[in-house]
Amino acid sequence: MTTKLYYSDSYLQKFSSKVQKSTLIDDMPAIFLEQTAFYPTSGGQPHDTGTINDIEVLDVYENESNDIVHIMKQPIEDRDVVGRIYWERRFDHMQQHTGQHLLSQAFIKKCKADTISFHLGDESATLDLNQTGLSADTISAVEEFTNRIIYENRQVIGHIISKNELDQFPVRKPASVDGNLRIIEIENFDYSPCGGTHCSRTGEIGVVKITRHENYKEGTRIHFKCGIRALRDFQEKSKILKQIGEHLSTGEPELYRNIKKLQHELKSLRREHTDLKNQHLDHEAQAIFAERKDLENLDIISKVFTDRNPKELKLLAQKLVQYGANTLVLFGTEAGGKASLLFLRSEAIPIDMGKLMQQACAVIGGRGGGRPEQAQGGGPAADKLEIALNRALEEVLKQSDPKL
Repeated sequence: MTTKLYYSDSYLQKFSSKVQKSTLIDDMPAIFLEQTAFYPTSGGQPHDTGTINDIEVLDVYENESNDIVHIMKQPIEDRDVVGRIYWERRFDHMQQHTGQHLLSQAFIKKCKADTISFHLGDESATLDLNQTGLSADTISAVEEFTNRIIYENRQVIGHIISKNELDQFPVRKPASVDGNLRIIEIENFDYSPCGGTHCSRTGEIGVVKITRHENYKEGTRIHFKCGIRALRDFQEKSKILKQIGEHLSTGEPELYRNIKKLQHELKSLRREHTDLKNQHLDHEAQAIFAERKDLENLDIISKVFTDRNPKELKLLAQKLVQYGANTLVLFGTEAGGKASLLFLRSEAIPIDMGKLMQQACAVIGGRGGGRPEQAQGGGPAADKLEIALNRALEEVLKQSDPKL
């Protein structure tokens, strides 16, 4: 079994060891050491990175025999090796993991919410609670309480004990391993079985910031950042606030009020824009209807547009159909070298627009269909758009007057 140096010293950045075995795992070089400071992926915390004899360590995990497996970028032939831990990543994980212990206990004390799981990602960390519907005030209270414990700079202690000694510690969750286990104590605050790397005092966490929370699987998921991550998050958000303030020519205290004012103005402008667009479409519909092909019992409107918004075109067709009980609209538009078709008719007209669309789409090399009253389609042959509409018009005339 590999001796786990990170249990006794989370701050160890360089160590020496002997290689017990070199092998290949999934075609990747792997080594087993007598002792290691590399933390393996476990308990929601990712593995350490670094080098062994200046060769990059790609992955670290613990196998079923409790040996630590180091997946290497290149094989190592030496018997004696020196390992170096990438400290920035290690210390970041220590800050996040110790911060998580504080948060988990704080949620218990403030709202009796237990932590179900913890995940430490590259950008942020999450913990899942067994309660839902936590208010923003509760979240803020937990956050403030957690940071007060940080500022007290309490000692963080690792205890290696047997399972028979577990009842001596008021742990907040049961142990999941047999044999000797490790209890992480945050002085007079939290006791939890854990094999992860931790700060030696809470002050090293710096700050815990809950960035957001959401309902998740009948509970609540908490997103948080600690230490340097929280500082960088604050710096980025401060930069964004500054840029918004400069753009709006206002200070930070007035930002919210000014943004709400802009939202109200934008809403009014959108309503005004919609009203004006409807008025414009009404006038356009009147002009187009005046150019209709007027048969005895059928008004036919066939028109080709360029770069017309399909939604706007559909609204225009709907307005035209409302002008009479026997109106049929054949619209085509070309945009980006592609053709689009829209056919619409009054309910009283016994012509199937879906079938008519299939025939027209065959001309432009595309597909389409729809209901008897309305159909849409398109194809790549935009140069044949007028031919497609003329074919559709011929078919409408034929069905309207079998003599044609």
